[in-house]
Amino acid sequence: MKRNAGFLLVAAAIAASAACASRGREVFVREGCGNCHRFRELGNGGAPELSEIGSRRDAAWIAVQVRTPAAHNPATRMPPFPRITGYDLRSLVAFLRS
Repeated sequence: MKRNAGFLLVAAAIAASAACASRGREVFVREGCGNCHRFRELGNGGAPELSEIGSRRDAAWIAVQVRTPAAHNPATRMPPFPRITGYDLRSLVAFLRS
């Protein structure tokens, strides 16, 4: 019985993660990230390609980059997105790390 409970918890966590990443895709599109960035099949533009960002940066770094990119690079041309918060921010980060 304990094995089944553990399996169900893992399955629920995977489903929640997939739902979060799916919401993150919606945030990416809604906020116009693809106007400048490319992530797999989404977007275009001259800003950095983000398809491999999840293997290069952790979730905290990505969250700061979205909300206050000048914290990482004061000369950045990327505008800040302070309005992306809470579940939307976590979802966008999960999507970019997927």
